[in-house]
Amino acid sequence: MQIGAAGESTRQYNFTCAYSHAETPTFLRKLAFGALWLLVFAIPCESAIWLPDYGTATRLIGMVAVVLGLLALIEKGRIRFPCPAHVVMILFTMWACISYLWSPYLESTALQVSTYCQLLVMAWLIWQFGPERRDQERLMQAYIFGTFISSIDILYQFITHHEVAYQRYTGAGLNADQVGLIMAVSIPISYYLLIHSRKLLAGIYGLQLALGVTAILLSAGRGGFLAGLVALSIVPVTSKKLSALQKLTILGAIFLAVASSLFLVPTTSWDRMSTIPEEVTHGSMSQRRAVWSACWELFRTHPFIGVGAGAFRESSTRFLPVPVIPHNTFLGVLAELGIIGFGQFCVLLVLLLLCAKDMPALPRKLWMVFLAVWVVAASDLTWDNGKSTWFFFGLLIAQWAAMVRKEPARVKSTLLMSVRRTSPNNLEISSVMAGADRPLSLPHPRL
Repeated sequence: MQIGAAGESTRQYNFTCAYSHAETPTFLRKLAFGALWLLVFAIPCESAIWLPDYGTATRLIGMVAVVLGLLALIEKGRIRFPCPAHVVMILFTMWACISYLWSPYLESTALQVSTYCQLLVMAWLIWQFGPERRDQERLMQAYIFGTFISSIDILYQFITHHEVAYQRYTGAGLNADQVGLIMAVSIPISYYLLIHSRKLLAGIYGLQLALGVTAILLSAGRGGFLAGLVALSIVPVTSKKLSALQKLTILGAIFLAVASSLFLVPTTSWDRMSTIPEEVTHGSMSQRRAVWSACWELFRTHPFIGVGAGAFRESSTRFLPVPVIPHNTFLGVLAELGIIGFGQFCVLLVLLLLCAKDMPALPRKLWMVFLAVWVVAASDLTWDNGKSTWFFFGLLIAQWAAMVRKEPARVKSTLLMSVRRTSPNNLEISSVMAGADRPLSLPHPRL
């Protein structure tokens, strides 16, 4: 049986009816989204506030967000079903949990598993409470606003001469390498929001771009510097369709960034950046090559199941004099979770890439650049358990669904379908929902 005429897509004959219906958010749902917004705001500056009984502020805020989210979903009476990328996230987390059975360092594995579960819940909250583009852009905004705390603190540490290492500066209690990469991944997001904003907000995002570049240079992290260069590539790939005001705002941000780099950034930072080619070709990359060799040796001894989630630090002492973290997300996952866990992680990245490719032009360029920045960042840090990683992965999936995926709405009332012929080439499908008739004319398949 063949369906349709020549040149017509089979998608025309999809009789699934998607009903879009605006829902007024309840007070409890607004509270849940507000808690999620605060959680995202705290991610770029999570170590700035330390609570004695709870650890970082993000942990307490996350607990509140989960409780409010569950209550809001119970009140609503339905949930959004996960998409394939979420299923892979769940499988990856489950495999990390199973690795507890053979891990030689149970306490470290339990801690890592707990982190994965919390991050999975955060991605799930984004899926449930950020279905619309407006909500997703608000969450982007929260992350960008959070970077102001870290970048301003870096400037303060620089002015007061509080170095974390020789003429290297950091803020909000973060590692110098980590803060540079956090700023790098924020650049394409801030740029995207700048394009979609007007006047005051556009100026704020332009200021964030300048502060972000300055923070990267003051932290003097080579990985952050390379990631920042990749992040700035979003400007030339999207500049053709910008308005005159947007171009002026971006030029102002570039001017501020250049001025700050010339007058604020010490020469030692530039000297450190200039060693990148030599370090990549012949250097030890701050002893990272030895660490990566240890990752590979651990993988060779446990190729399929790994040494256990979070167990690399203690296991590395077999090959290194002191315990260290992997300093590479891909090698770290390979050593800790073996080929099975590494394969799941790679499948997730492929699904995210496919989601990004399926979007309209501007968001597609945004997420393609972001994924490229993340790969550079993940090659320098252990970011499989990073809040920024899971937040942006969850946000990418949610935005893909909002722009591309046609998802039938879940309705409480009974849906009845009646089909009758109105002409030789058309069918009329009437939906009876809550007592209302809405006819839809669809092409009749030729059998």
